[in-house]
Amino acid sequence: VNIGEGTNLYILNTDKFKTVSISYTFHRDLDEDYTYNALLPAVMKRGSRDFKTLKDIERYLEGEYGTIFDVGVQKRGERHLLRFSVGVINDSFVPSENAGLVAKGFEFLNSIINRPLLEDGAFKKTYVEQEKQNLKNSIEALINDKMSYSIERLIRVMCEDEKYSRYVHGNVEDLERIDAISLYKAYRDVIESSPLDIFVVGDVGGMDIEEIVRGSLDLNKRAIKAIPKPIIKRTVKEPKEHIESLDINQGKLNLGFRTGVTPSSEDYYALAVCSSVFGGGPHSKLFINVREKASLAYYAFSQVESFKGLMFVGAGIDFDNYNMALDIIKEQFEDLKDGKITEKEIDASKKIITGSMKGIKDQPGRIINYYLGNVIAGRDITIDETIDKINNVTMDEVKSVAEKIQLDTIYFLKN
Repeated sequence: VNIGEGTNLYILNTDKFKTVSISYTFHRDLDEDYTYNALLPAVMKRGSRDFKTLKDIERYLEGEYGTIFDVGVQKRGERHLLRFSVGVINDSFVPSENAGLVAKGFEFLNSIINRPLLEDGAFKKTYVEQEKQNLKNSIEALINDKMSYSIERLIRVMCEDEKYSRYVHGNVEDLERIDAISLYKAYRDVIESSPLDIFVVGDVGGMDIEEIVRGSLDLNKRAIKAIPKPIIKRTVKEPKEHIESLDINQGKLNLGFRTGVTPSSEDYYALAVCSSVFGGGPHSKLFINVREKASLAYYAFSQVESFKGLMFVGAGIDFDNYNMALDIIKEQFEDLKDGKITEKEIDASKKIITGSMKGIKDQPGRIINYYLGNVIAGRDITIDETIDKINNVTMDEVKSVAEKIQLDTIYFLKN
């Protein structure tokens, strides 16, 4: 339901849960303001005009039967998402005199989003400085998770001239320049110009959710900014190799591929199966041939970033095994492109993917993430329909999509 300029409401009515999950997602381009976007939810979470401190917020949430409140940022392709969500007990499970929890959930989010705590016409300075330090610590702590760090470095090298290279939580240099005034200016731009999607998941068939939202939302939208489509590169002239050194005990070998496939592509479902055959679990070519048979990797996997048309491979190896591990990974990739795939591999991949898809239905947050992906991709397909499409993927389709995938970047983190 469109409830105003740039604002859409999605209601997924189900009696599977005793809670109602509400999520507000603001869409931003992953442009030069991305560090502001990353910092904003954390500062806004600290308090509002109605709940001036975290203690006030926690006390209120506890009084509402332990309502759960969370914020965060995500990166989908070259789109930055600012998320604000609550999970409340369904009104039918509380005494009638305490009903109205769902409406209160919307009112609470409206307070956090549209009634921020201000000081001299800007955000409260102490909150901004504290959250800047927390975010800086989080950015710098990435290096402590060597697998995630090496994937992030691969992306930085591979997509050097593309917005996708920007880290979802921003960068320290930009963070240093942000103050309470500039952050509040960025906040006004987010609120007034960003497309907003509101998702509600739960047993709400007897509630007029649209009316509740309209009655609790104080948005003053102006000109809505269009989110540019991501740049999808489909050809690679020559794969590049990048080697870095760090004080580590285990080498991190990562490969980046261009698939050219997005969620709106017909090849999307074949690519999911293809990636699973390549490195999606213990049935995969990477796991069996690189980790088990050759004993060259402590772990080996592949994963797809569908909104950007990319596929990543990660492997933890001994430093001296770089060339051998790289050769075998390339060999498995060539086998994939040559159609050296068994029905057993295809069937195992489909079972793993569809099992994961069925699991989405058990978690409101994952349901919201799935349908938010639908919105971003501009498609309209249910979870069950996706499962059917995965099950209908053929061997020829997997081979066909594999032939289009091109190796772009090899990244190795050594001692």
